[in-house]
Amino acid sequence: MGRPIIKDMWEKLKNIFEGLDRAYGQYKSGDPKSNGKLGGQAFIKKETVHDSLWIKHLEGEEPALGIIPITDDSTCIWGCIDIDTYPLDHKKIIKNIQKLNLPLVVCRSKSGGAHLFLFTKEWISASLMRNTLMEWAGELGYADCEIFPKQIEIRADRGDTGNFLNLPYHNGNNTNRYAFNADGSAATLDEFFSLHVEKSIFKDDLLSFKIEKENKDSEFSDGPPCLETLVEKGIEEGGRDNVLYQFAVYAKKKYPEGWQDKISEFNHTHISRPLGLQQVTKTVSQHEKTDYQYKCKDQPMCQHCVSTVCSQRPFGIGGEGDSKISDLTKIQSDGESIYFLNVDAKRITLTTQELHNEMKFHEACIEQANIWPVPKGKKNWRLHVIDLLANCTVEQVDASMTKRGRFKAHLEDFILEQGDGDEIGDIKMNKAYTDEKEGRTYFRLNSLEGFLRRRNFHNFSKTRMIDVIKEDMNGGDSQKRVDNKQVYVWWIPTLARDEEKLPIPNMEKPREF
Repeated sequence: MGRPIIKDMWEKLKNIFEGLDRAYGQYKSGDPKSNGKLGGQAFIKKETVHDSLWIKHLEGEEPALGIIPITDDSTCIWGCIDIDTYPLDHKKIIKNIQKLNLPLVVCRSKSGGAHLFLFTKEWISASLMRNTLMEWAGELGYADCEIFPKQIEIRADRGDTGNFLNLPYHNGNNTNRYAFNADGSAATLDEFFSLHVEKSIFKDDLLSFKIEKENKDSEFSDGPPCLETLVEKGIEEGGRDNVLYQFAVYAKKKYPEGWQDKISEFNHTHISRPLGLQQVTKTVSQHEKTDYQYKCKDQPMCQHCVSTVCSQRPFGIGGEGDSKISDLTKIQSDGESIYFLNVDAKRITLTTQELHNEMKFHEACIEQANIWPVPKGKKNWRLHVIDLLANCTVEQVDASMTKRGRFKAHLEDFILEQGDGDEIGDIKMNKAYTDEKEGRTYFRLNSLEGFLRRRNFHNFSKTRMIDVIKEDMNGGDSQKRVDNKQVYVWWIPTLARDEEKLPIPNMEKPREF
């Protein structure tokens, strides 16, 4: 099956999986997890995706290449439904895709799962890509799977890169990460290229694409899509109690005067093996006492959930649905950590304190994305954070990207932009004063603090400022005589006026860390 990797092959692969060009992902494999998926640690390298990386990927060098599908302008030309259910019947998935006439290319993942790729012939918004794939995943019964891109925008101004996906055809044709042909056979790299051409779709065609329902006039088209799909497919014995519960919530919303009878009717009409009278009576009694919310995360509903559609339906979740909080990325340098977290596909930036405290986390969500997730409570939040940290992607960044590095750059700006005073007394006018003989530039700390406030640089204590001045900039404190008084001042070695300054990333909008 092997064939030499020639130039046009890696170039074709590169063009197909074009994405963010300033960073890429790698995955260091570990021991298998209990669910069958390979364990390991994900890393993001903030480097240009050079051509050599594509060649090495096809030649089988470790680690394999991972690409971030979303670009800085929030667009993409490919997306993916990532199915991590084990063991997995790939041929069954292919048949279901064919039945729904979905333009998806199925690939085997490194762990034996499935990557269902959607390719477009032109750049589209990440939002459109995500919403489309979320709907299709629900129709296929994999709504609880991950969708790439994992966010609808990335915070490039704060050094964010988004999440990457490991690419197929690591080691070319000698791989277990191959695409499937229509008959379920393994596709060669050339056959994959043909599949890409065959399945790629224009934006207008994607917008007008409709999944043909067997029952076009479903009585549940005004309620949760999960309920609609389950009824269409047939409700089997497993999960009957949960489905009846889900219907009870829907019935109370739609039939406020006669919902009790509707529950019994649903049980006998739509459940293949109806529940007994005792269970039905129990369900009715429970819902008479309390107005419950939909169980979106319970089986089998979670497999067919399409929250974006559900929230728009008259008797769907509305504003009561639980937010999806996932994919923690930790950016760490010089002992300082900043976190990026996906909340309903929106990118939230957090400090360690905001990640630790659920209330502070909610404040960050409201401030940055106008989202207020349903509170989990102290215990459940702790467990959720533990899980997020266990699967965290770690990035090591340049020191200039940290808050410490940004303070240093702002200090240099303060000295260079405020203008030198003619004498030491000018520091009272919020200027810096350079003593050429001493080779020192003097300034008052409160003048610097005012400059930082105007730059929207907040929450950097005086103690940390002093530490940077002394440790990073070889400066110190002193006393100078100003207007016959001893004034306490700070200094750093005189900056060269033609010195190349540290870049200052625009990280002060809308909030600081």
